[in-house]
Amino acid sequence: MLNTRQRQLVSLGMTIAISGVIAIGLGMGCPPTGDDGDGTGNSGVTGQFVGSSTCMVCHARQHADWALTLHGRALESLEAIGQDQNSSCLPCHTVGHGQEGGFVDRATTNDLASVGCESCHGPGRDHVMNVADESLRPVVSIASSVCGECHTGSHHPHFEEWQQAGHSTIDEHVAERFIEGSLINSCGKCHSGDAFYRIILKGETVADDEFQGLAVEDLNAITCSVCHDPHQRTGNATEPPDGRDFQLRYPEVVSPTPTNTVDAATNPTRFNLCGQCHHSRGREWTATTRGPHHSVQANVYAGEMPVPEDTPPLVPSRVSVHSFASEQCATCHMYREDFMSDQAPAISGHTFDVNTNSCATAGCHPSMAQAEAALTTLNTEMQGRLDDIEMRLGDPATWEYIAGGGPDADGQAMLSDEVKKIRFIYHYVLSDGSLGMHNPDYVRDLLIEADDLLESIGQ
Repeated sequence: MLNTRQRQLVSLGMTIAISGVIAIGLGMGCPPTGDDGDGTGNSGVTGQFVGSSTCMVCHARQHADWALTLHGRALESLEAIGQDQNSSCLPCHTVGHGQEGGFVDRATTNDLASVGCESCHGPGRDHVMNVADESLRPVVSIASSVCGECHTGSHHPHFEEWQQAGHSTIDEHVAERFIEGSLINSCGKCHSGDAFYRIILKGETVADDEFQGLAVEDLNAITCSVCHDPHQRTGNATEPPDGRDFQLRYPEVVSPTPTNTVDAATNPTRFNLCGQCHHSRGREWTATTRGPHHSVQANVYAGEMPVPEDTPPLVPSRVSVHSFASEQCATCHMYREDFMSDQAPAISGHTFDVNTNSCATAGCHPSMAQAEAALTTLNTEMQGRLDDIEMRLGDPATWEYIAGGGPDADGQAMLSDEVKKIRFIYHYVLSDGSLGMHNPDYVRDLLIEADDLLESIGQ
């Protein structure tokens, strides 16, 4: 063990060493790359790409985390199957293969033998030669097109599938408000990848008018790096196959205890990765302007609903029968298959559409056909109950929320509590969007309660 004086000397030595590195970086650029005679196999690293080891001099933590990812060993996966000379594969398993100064072979450009820093941030030579010049710093972009350079095609169709998903676009009415200079700190956190990255992930203070005047096409929606950490293995995936990690920013599986308070229902830390955005925004059945937000999926799945303080829930909470699905949301919404042939390409699950193959492969239903039949039966039942409620409530102008064309504020005040509860249940189930699949028993209880309330007021 070191005594206090020894620890002070060690600390001083580290400080001097680090100061020396910084001085080199700020004064003359980072240490030069290339083989200096020690047999590292980098004699050819003298072009526009400098290699991740050079980046490590200043970005040690990021490098250490990255080195544990599959990106850090990307060429090894080709070597394991004898494809490390395949020019079709090398551009996505190394840095800059086929470009000037890029990877050639392990004998001369070994430090470029991976998906390294410069694969995503671009060539680093100019930056390391003058780190003080901010204009030369590598680009940091959260655009999915960065990942789409490699995660594409029949083997890895992540980018093409994401382009088909709702996550790839920002709702038009929200995007318009962003570029007009509002809503970034409310809607932006889940509708804008740029806002999520800066406010939630980076902890920055962002003004509501930050994106004012930009074109809609300049805004990032929910891109790859919103859900995935490009720099490290996080351990947040549940038993991923083949040594993968998926590098999820939040846990894939979380099982919160159902709670009907507003604070709990709106707290993203209670939920899994999808629940970071797909949770209630706190509207209760007493609201009059508008109903529940269309993001209550995590709450329905948990079997809960925000209610006014010191009031009972509209129905008792019920944990979903699907809460035991091995990957929760991803079980159904991210069904995956490996590449078999051009006629049977890979499926990455990034459209997020429900695939009932999952119901069978996860062991929950005997077959896909039986799962399809059960889903159709459930959806038909729930849609029928919703249609019945709407019909019995009558003209929307007499009961809807103000934003939905209902009575004005004075008219809202005259509505009975029973009608307010019925319409909230109606919209809560609609907002969930699964027609009961996320939590069949809980949703059925809600719709039965709405039916009982209608009967109690003679409708």
